[in-house]
Amino acid sequence: MKDWYLRQTPRDRLIVIAVGALVVLGLLYALLWYPIANKLDVTQRAIDTKRETLDFVREGGARIQGAGGVGGNAAVNTSDKAPYLLVDEIVRKAGVTAPDRNEPAGSNGARVQFGEVEFDKLIMVLAELESYGMQVTNMTVSRRDPGLVSARFNIEKS
Repeated sequence: MKDWYLRQTPRDRLIVIAVGALVVLGLLYALLWYPIANKLDVTQRAIDTKRETLDFVREGGARIQGAGGVGGNAAVNTSDKAPYLLVDEIVRKAGVTAPDRNEPAGSNGARVQFGEVEFDKLIMVLAELESYGMQVTNMTVSRRDPGLVSARFNIEKS
């Protein structure tokens, strides 16, 4: 190959050197620079996403603390209804399908069972019940389809 190179005219030698330099630069870009720059971009997007999630969680935490905290017994709403009647009322108000079973459990509680319910709406119902001073004492949730669960829980007025 050296003999071939030396037989070329000075102009052709210059072209071969220029093409060789371009090939080396292309390989450096393809094998070093592009993967590093791409990984940096992906990492930066992941950090931005995690920061947004952290901000969302902090904002939610501030709202919870402003509303009296989690697990506190301070009822925002009051009702003199039996717990199973209150559950029924809140379920209907939330637009959730009626539970398969809703029965009294002692004087201050209710047993509720849903065959299929939207998880997000179920959580909103439980949050509303908590605002009435009720606490979930036992809960079993099983995933059905995306966004749907079957749920069984006991809830008591504290």
